[in-house]
Amino acid sequence: MLGDLNLLASYIMQKIQITSLIGNTLRNNPHMALSALLFITGICFLNSKFSMISGALFGAGASLLGAWVTEINKRRTDTEDKKRRESDARKYLAPELKRTIDRALFIHQRAVANFSMASSEYTGHQFSELNDLQKDFIPYMPSLYPNSPQFQNLSGDDATTLVFYYDSLHALDKGVIDWWNREGQLPVNIFLCILTLVDEALTLAESCIKNFDLENLYPPKYESHPTLSSKVETSKKIQKMYERFISKDVKKNSLGKKHSLTSRLKGRAARLVVL
Repeated sequence: MLGDLNLLASYIMQKIQITSLIGNTLRNNPHMALSALLFITGICFLNSKFSMISGALFGAGASLLGAWVTEINKRRTDTEDKKRRESDARKYLAPELKRTIDRALFIHQRAVANFSMASSEYTGHQFSELNDLQKDFIPYMPSLYPNSPQFQNLSGDDATTLVFYYDSLHALDKGVIDWWNREGQLPVNIFLCILTLVDEALTLAESCIKNFDLENLYPPKYESHPTLSSKVETSKKIQKMYERFISKDVKKNSLGKKHSLTSRLKGRAARLVVL
């Protein structure tokens, strides 16, 4: 009994799925639905006293069927053309995208080095001037985006990814100009600000590398050389490594200063007792 119920339920579900599929097909292809209706009506009238209109119904059905086929072909052509234009747009915008990412990588590496060196005051290490200039931290800005017609051909996801990334470069550019040599601001804070901004830019750049297929468009010159994604990943790992080292050294240096101060206070107390 239970098996029969399961078979009945399965049969009903199949019928529902078929009906739903037919309904969706008819909704998406109204020409085909109307054409089928005209053919069926013509067949019904074929052996009746209204058989004279069957030919007209068949002709109208054939016309609608032809229109449906034309529409299907147009949809396919439009879809292929849209994909082609999107692909061409990505290739067109890829060179300057890679150029800006390469520059962001350079800025990130210099920001890590300068932040590490500026932190030496708090880590107990010797400070050394790196002689980087403000212009060394200015990102390259795009010249084609956003006015290029090809930008309009990008898919929504690709365009959004590009907008967020280039906006982050504008934020980096403004941050460098606003923070550089700001009166009363410590160098460690300046380079921390730059490092934070360029790190955000590289995070967004990773999505651009994937969406615009930069790995395949610009493969490494030699197999031993890293890919663009690997360069970004490595640079971010180095940043985290330096941040851990700096954090440990700051704590160690703070404890050392505290211990030194405690020793001096104890020494003074001992001298007072002797006196």
